[in-house]
Amino acid sequence: MKELEELGKRVRRERIAQGIKQKDLADKAAVSSDVISALENGRSVATASLVRILRALGHREALAEMLPAPAVSPIDLQKLAGKQRQRVR
Repeated sequence: MKELEELGKRVRRERIAQGIKQKDLADKAAVSSDVISALENGRSVATASLVRILRALGHREALAEMLPAPAVSPIDLQKLAGKQRQRVR
């Protein structure tokens, strides 16, 4: 998958930019060096491992930015607001 390859390239660039060896990142993220290598080479890794790696690189917010929280629909907002008076009798 191209997306996995791109993600791996970005992780590798960030790791190198921070001057961290694969082994050191693996230790910091509590994963094996093979997991780091797999990710950087575009192979799939466990979601928990990806989250650990992103945290170790200082990018906790990366997943939240990738998948933003869903917006509340206007109908749901109206339900949350409760019934408002429409007139005075």
